[in-house]
Amino acid sequence: MGIGMRQRNRLALVVAALLLTSACLGDPREQHNATPAGLRTPPPGASQPAGSVSPTPPATAGPSGQPGATATPRTSAHPGETPTAPTATPVPYVPPPISGRLQIWSFAQGDDEVPIKEYIRQFEERYPDVDARLNVIPEDNYTTKVNVSLTADSPPDIAIIEDMRWAKSGRVVELTPWLQAWGVPIEDFSPGGIGRMALEADPAKGVYGIGDFLGGYVSVYNKALYTAAGVPEPPADRSLSYDEFAANCRAIGKPASDPAQALYGCAAQDNLYSLRAADVFGADGRTIVGNGNADAMVHAFEVGSSLISDGMAPSGTALDALGGDGESDLFAQGKIAVTGTDFTEVNKYKANGVDFAIVPFYAVYPEKGPLLDTFTAPWGTFTKSSNPDAALEFLRFIATDAQRIRPTITPDPPLRISIAQEVGYGADDPIKQQYLKLLGFAQAQVFVPNGVEAWDPGEVVRQMTVEHKTDARAILDPMVQDAQREVDRVWRDWEELAP
Repeated sequence: MGIGMRQRNRLALVVAALLLTSACLGDPREQHNATPAGLRTPPPGASQPAGSVSPTPPATAGPSGQPGATATPRTSAHPGETPTAPTATPVPYVPPPISGRLQIWSFAQGDDEVPIKEYIRQFEERYPDVDARLNVIPEDNYTTKVNVSLTADSPPDIAIIEDMRWAKSGRVVELTPWLQAWGVPIEDFSPGGIGRMALEADPAKGVYGIGDFLGGYVSVYNKALYTAAGVPEPPADRSLSYDEFAANCRAIGKPASDPAQALYGCAAQDNLYSLRAADVFGADGRTIVGNGNADAMVHAFEVGSSLISDGMAPSGTALDALGGDGESDLFAQGKIAVTGTDFTEVNKYKANGVDFAIVPFYAVYPEKGPLLDTFTAPWGTFTKSSNPDAALEFLRFIATDAQRIRPTITPDPPLRISIAQEVGYGADDPIKQQYLKLLGFAQAQVFVPNGVEAWDPGEVVRQMTVEHKTDARAILDPMVQDAQREVDRVWRDWEELAP
């Protein structure tokens, strides 16, 4: 309900995902090491990308990919603090001569593809012999279309690596040694985004994509509505419990039979129950029984659903009747006190004159630390790319120049910490400063392979608000049993994949 395209994508961990079938990927144990002639390899001594051959290695680069570039020293960050950038030795980088067609595939991300189109424009301006073509595919069909192209040994040259099974089966070029060659330290990528780029969310197991921004799904609240109700503003350095959040919501909300006349004290969005994957799947990403139906999770569902049933938070029916962009539009209109939002929506709230602030979400387990969701779009290349040199050079562009371009196009900060500091991200914007501070709490999520469909928080909420059931455990217990069988299966399938 009211969840944008970017948020739908990053929730793929815990909602229905397209399954890789044998028809699309073939036997997962099959070897996929063939590579087009001419794919350059990293310097001697660096681990080699799957499927690469060994012509001339690239020269190394400074941390921004530009000759003579340097980075400031890195220090360990405490929770809530933004870490500084790592040190790297400046060495000139000599790009290879590149030309020809460069096929780039993406799914629609809700931004009209403005950033990637600008990257392409500037890349072609630098390399006029390259003809880059962008193909934007509907999100629901994206994984299938890539699978078909892989089966036919004709994948795009550049694509968002939406399914890490492509990397696990050896079809995606590992970028760890290339980042090293380009002088781009992996540690310079924010922890909140690196998990989307790495195998099993662990860069030590290999980086297979490069993000250009650090997106965030965060909580925003209307200061005036809190003040008018005499409710203390939410803290910026910790998550509220469900009970604390519900008490505030009920103190502010003014239900009405006509949704257009209601003042909602909060949004009780069903994606939040799974926002911290470990809360559902355990610290190992393998155990949903006992986590997805833990006492704390049962209580959270009952508290959150009651806010909807009592009219303190909008129901799906109310949002449908109101139209527009769900809770985001209600917040912009001053009709809801607190909601989750993609950070890119903040310009809408500013334009409407809403006095708001950014804080962590309320959480099932607030003691685990401030809750927010962060993400990026990991661009990568396949071992069967028809233009590997141009593809790798485009990825170097994403790792360097695109990091500086991105904050001039969207509200998002660059994914690289040193470049966020270099461009002074948020220096003249209090909301961006709040956002950057909150991002300091971001950590990589627990990894769970795609394909777990039985876990469905929206169905739990529907049964409790539409069918008026009151016992969340009676719904969750059989659900997690079904989901556990899926979790066991997707992990077995994952571990059978081999390059």
